[in-house]
Amino acid sequence: MKKYIFVFLLIFSLSATSAFAIFEDYQPSARARGMGNAYIASGDDADILFYNPAALITSTPGVTAGYTQGFGLDYFTLQTGALSYKVPKIGMIALGIKTMGVEYEDISLQEEGTYSLAHSFEITGDVHSELYFGYSLNLYHLKFGQSVTGIPMGKENTFGVDIGGLAILHNRTRIAFAVKNINNPSVGEDLEEDIPQYLTIGFAYDPYDDVTTEINLKQKFSDETQVHFGIEYEMFENFWLRTGASTYPNSISGGLGLLMKGVKFNYGFNTHPVIAPTHHVSLGYQF
Repeated sequence: MKKYIFVFLLIFSLSATSAFAIFEDYQPSARARGMGNAYIASGDDADILFYNPAALITSTPGVTAGYTQGFGLDYFTLQTGALSYKVPKIGMIALGIKTMGVEYEDISLQEEGTYSLAHSFEITGDVHSELYFGYSLNLYHLKFGQSVTGIPMGKENTFGVDIGGLAILHNRTRIAFAVKNINNPSVGEDLEEDIPQYLTIGFAYDPYDDVTTEINLKQKFSDETQVHFGIEYEMFENFWLRTGASTYPNSISGGLGLLMKGVKFNYGFNTHPVIAPTHHVSLGYQF
């Protein structure tokens, strides 16, 4: 009986807060998590399609896969996958998937899936500067699990469009912007809910060849402006240490990366002011 009461309360909680929880930014990159989620200007692998599709063109083509348990909760998991490939005269093309699930004692309470196709290309460039643009087409799939009586609770699909831009100045300074869900998609029929929209502006600077810094200002429409700051330091060849901080909620981050024979491992974590920290790992291969 206690099990069913818990499941009912959790389903009610998810439903009551769906306007704020559906398809939120769950930090799908372990590298970005280690840098305080400051990533839209300095992203360097396929995961950047989830943050700023324009930066795909400057990243290394490859494949990545990531896994995390949100806030250390074994029933709240996020899996990600991304594949990017450079096509001559077209630019960079990428495919991505994010799946998030909430499960309790083998009962699926909620599933979210985002399936993305992204394209990035150069607008103009010379020896001193380059300008890039990108876009991402996203299919959002939301499915609620079964009720305590075993009755399916429904599912919904909708589409979103992301755009982004990136300017590189003198190879050390990057200025970027990204807009999430510019078409203002929503899910539901009787009780329609808007999927969150974001505008992010990022500035990255490499003071030395082995140091990258970035700051992002992220505005969720009709909400507080979040500040994200991160530093990455290549301590040894192909070994990186990372740290960062962010606001709303206040959090500190850390992580590391290792590249060996084309295989790249990333680990990142971030704290939370109230609940347990989140740990995130990813594994990838660079083409």
